[in-house]
Amino acid sequence: MIDVPEIANVEAEAALLGAMMINASIIDRVADGLTAPDFSEPMHGRIYSAIVGQHSLGKLANPVTLRPFFDADEDLKELGGPGYLARLTGSGAAVIGAFDFADQVREMAERRRLVAGLMSTIASASNFDVPMEDVVQDADNAIAAARQSGGDSGEHSAADCLDMVIAGFDEPLTGVLCGVIPSIDGLLGPLRPKDFIIGAGRPGMGKTATAVSYVLGAAERGHGCLFVSLEMGAEQLAERMAADLCLDEQIPYADIRDRKLTSQQRMAVCRARERIKQMPLQILDKHGLSISQVRTMVRRWVRRFEARGHKLELVVVDYIQLLRGSKGMDRYETVTEVSRSLKEIAKEHGIAVLGLAQLSREVEKRPDKRPQLSDLRESGQIEQDADSVLFFLRPEYYLHQIEPAPNDPKRMDWERSLQACRGGIEFICAKRRNGEAGNRTGQFFGRFQAVRG
Repeated sequence: MIDVPEIANVEAEAALLGAMMINASIIDRVADGLTAPDFSEPMHGRIYSAIVGQHSLGKLANPVTLRPFFDADEDLKELGGPGYLARLTGSGAAVIGAFDFADQVREMAERRRLVAGLMSTIASASNFDVPMEDVVQDADNAIAAARQSGGDSGEHSAADCLDMVIAGFDEPLTGVLCGVIPSIDGLLGPLRPKDFIIGAGRPGMGKTATAVSYVLGAAERGHGCLFVSLEMGAEQLAERMAADLCLDEQIPYADIRDRKLTSQQRMAVCRARERIKQMPLQILDKHGLSISQVRTMVRRWVRRFEARGHKLELVVVDYIQLLRGSKGMDRYETVTEVSRSLKEIAKEHGIAVLGLAQLSREVEKRPDKRPQLSDLRESGQIEQDADSVLFFLRPEYYLHQIEPAPNDPKRMDWERSLQACRGGIEFICAKRRNGEAGNRTGQFFGRFQAVRG
C-alpha cells in the first residue's frame, strides 16, 4: 500500500476564513475560485459556505452574525464552540495574505482529488477483471478531474449524450418565456440555458423598450433576471419600467419622466413598485464596464440569486458595443471578444444571455430599411457566436422621416402606409440555430415605452 502524506493546511484554511470575516471586500474574489468541498476540514467548509451565503444576501458575515448557524453544531463544539469563530479573526494580518491562502487551499484540494483518483486507478489496475482501456480511462479522468474542481471534463460518449436526452423526456422543458410578447415567445421559443441571443436594430427601433417589456414579463413569471444597463441610468430605466407596468392605466412615460402625475397616477406607480418588488429582478447600472467585469458580476449574482432562493436564468446586456475589451484591441476585435465572452458566460453558468446590439448604417441605405445578417458582420463575430439573431424594425419610424407636405400628391398614399403600420413592431428572426427563422409582428406603444403582442 502506498503511504500518502496528508495534503492539507488547516492553518491556511483558518486564516482565510478569518480574513473573510474581517474584510468583506475579499469574499467575492475568493468565492469566484473556491468551493466549500475544497477545504480539508469539513467544519471549515461549512463556515465558508455560511460566510459566502450571508455576503450574497448583503448581510454581515462575522463571528457574531454566524453564531446562530453553528450553536448546535457538534463538530464546532469539538473545536471550542462559538468562541472558535472569534479566534479565527484574531489576527488581522491574515487579510494581507488572504488570496495566497485561497490559492493554496484550492491547489491542495486539486492535489487531494488527483491522489484519490489515482489511488482508485491503482485499485482498478490491480483487478484483472477490469479491461486495460478502462484503467487508462480512469487515470485520464483522475488527471482531468483534478483541474475541474470536482466536475466532469466535458468529455462524453455519444451514447452518454443521448442518455441525457432520454433521461429528460419526462422533465419539463426549461427556458425563459416572457408571456407579454407572445410573438417573440413563438419566434424564439423558450430562451434555453446556455443560449446567446442577439437583439439588434438601428436607433429608434425599440430595442430597449422590447428588452424591458421582455425582462419584466419573464421576472413576473418567476425567472431570475439580471439587466445590465450600460447606456441608461438606473433611474431612467426604472421610469421606463414604471410606464410599462402602468400600461393598463395609460400613464405616459413622459409624465413619469417629467414628474407630471396626478395623485391617482402616483398611486398606480406605487402599485407597480409593489409588483416589481416581488420579481426576482436585479439592475446593474454601470458605465464603461469591461467584459471581464461583466463576467465577474454575473458570477457574483448567480450566487446571490441562489442565496435568495432563486435561480438566475436570464442576463440582458444593453448594449454590447458599449462593453470594453482587452487593451490594445481595435473596435472589430473588441466586439469579437465581447460576443465570444457572452457566449462563454451563458455556457459556464447555464443561463440565457440576451445582448442588444446596434446595426450598421447600411440598413438606412436600403429602400425598405430591412436589416440583414450582413449588417452584423462589421461588428465582430456576433453572427457566428449567437444561437439566435432577432432584428427589430418599426416602419412607422421611417415613414415619419419622409412625411410629405399637406398639399403633396403623395400625401394620401403616405397616410395609408402610415395607417397600415401604425403602432407595429416587426420581429425578424434571421437566425435560430435550433429552429426555424421567421417573422412576427408585435405592438409598440411609444407613449408608454412598452411592447406587447
